[in-house]
Amino acid sequence: MSEPSRVKDGFSVLVNSSDSFEDCWQPFFTLFSRYWPDCDAPLFLNTESKSWAFDGLAICATQVAAGNGGRRLTWSECLLAALDKIETPIVLYLQEDYFIEQAVNGPLIKEMVAFMTVDRTVKHIGLTHFGSSGPFSATNDPRLWQISPTSKYLISTQAGLWRVDALKSYIRAWENGWMFEIFGTIRARRRRERFLTLNRDSYNPARSPVVQYLHTGIVKGQWHPGIQNVFAERGIEVDFGKRGFHRPKPAVIRRLQLLSKIASQPINALRSLMS
Repeated sequence: MSEPSRVKDGFSVLVNSSDSFEDCWQPFFTLFSRYWPDCDAPLFLNTESKSWAFDGLAICATQVAAGNGGRRLTWSECLLAALDKIETPIVLYLQEDYFIEQAVNGPLIKEMVAFMTVDRTVKHIGLTHFGSSGPFSATNDPRLWQISPTSKYLISTQAGLWRVDALKSYIRAWENGWMFEIFGTIRARRRRERFLTLNRDSYNPARSPVVQYLHTGIVKGQWHPGIQNVFAERGIEVDFGKRGFHRPKPAVIRRLQLLSKIASQPINALRSLMS
């Protein structure tokens, strides 16, 4: 299948989700509309089969599994199908549990889109203090830092701008989200493309965050305990009983669980390493 045509400039917003997270959509878009009311970018919600609407927002529900014959798509297949529907060359990637807590710096985001439009060597710009862990180095633009190829999360699914064709090139259809970050980072290290992030001395929660949210609202399918205060302070009511609250395990246990996940999918892990 040939690549879809893309408009020359601009960006779209993609809220990556799935039908099983429908309970997040109302609070997410309530906060999105409150804290970024003047967003004029095309807005996509990635769903499998569901359509969804929110008053005042022109949301395109992707319904990527429609006509798929009932086969459950992988996380990566859903994301690839959603990206195929985006006509702008750049996308702002969000997820349904990035519950925005304060005003989004929309003008700066547009400046970063313009920066990427001019400099096509830049494949990604991180917009939060989450995600890639560094080390970082200065660039000619004081607003931006270069992310080192040795960064633990060179590929991150935290809020950020992506060149659509670059993002698609790092995705492998058989991978889930955590595999994409782990093995995508390995792929990115081999390719040595330019990944940037906003200067975290200047743009951080204590000074001037661009997109601020709790990291993250849903953890392993359960609510982050801190989200109760986020919602309560903003007048949002949610039935937390349906998911319950996540209780973090010691770091050693989490690492062992991750290794166990990789070991349980040896063929896919090998395919990811070789791809």
